[in-house]
Amino acid sequence: MSIGEFARLAGVSVRMLRHYDHLGLLVPERVDPWSGYRSYGAAQLERANRIVALKDLGFTLDQVGRMLDGGLSQEDIALLLSERREELRSQIAADRHRLAAVEARLRVIQKEIPMTEYIETALPELHVVQQTARIEEMSQIEAEIGYMFTRVNEAIAAAGAPHVGPGVAIYTTDGDGMIAAAAEQIGDAETPPGLERATVPAASRALTGRYEADDLLGIQRAWQDLVAEGERRGLSPAGPAREVYLETPMDPAGTRWVVDLQQPVG
Repeated sequence: MSIGEFARLAGVSVRMLRHYDHLGLLVPERVDPWSGYRSYGAAQLERANRIVALKDLGFTLDQVGRMLDGGLSQEDIALLLSERREELRSQIAADRHRLAAVEARLRVIQKEIPMTEYIETALPELHVVQQTARIEEMSQIEAEIGYMFTRVNEAIAAAGAPHVGPGVAIYTTDGDGMIAAAAEQIGDAETPPGLERATVPAASRALTGRYEADDLLGIQRAWQDLVAEGERRGLSPAGPAREVYLETPMDPAGTRWVVDLQQPVG
């Protein structure tokens, strides 16, 4: 069949078939010595399909050639496929993160923030066990805090300590950065290995609001609105901010996020 007909059946361009021929990847069955016209056989479609499939997986044409012509062992091919799988997983994870960031930014712009009324109240002193991390960029918070809560609760479960209150994220300004803490309340139980004891100071005055949603994509905007409301009331932040997780989808009976945002003010 002609190069045009073969290109149609293989799902590639004539230009690409000529490129494959130049590289020795897919050589025509016959080339007319006078006209230079290339002719292909139906049996070559299987090789064309493999080239396209491997190329779509992200392999270079050099790698494709070695894989098809036996230049690589089965172990080498398996290693290449494993490496490509990890690259694709990382790419998918990065794309999901970017999509979440876009959705969060849209909520900020559109102000779709499920918040109850703001209340001025006092905050009690909390005694917690925690893990902390210094945050330089706000984009780090989402990645860090989730992992820290996982480690904290795994340590608590391993120690058999009871929970006596909801989990709390605590954000303390530290120069140009911030110290983020994932904290749980376990009363007087012995401190599990790997965790530290801490006391969150009481606040005589704080502005609070409750965030309720199926996810946390709108929580940044909720904090922005809470602080803006504080400014309208002539208040300014005056101590570590708290997120108290009254309900989460990870709870045994939890279905959504119910979070008290608590900002001590002066």
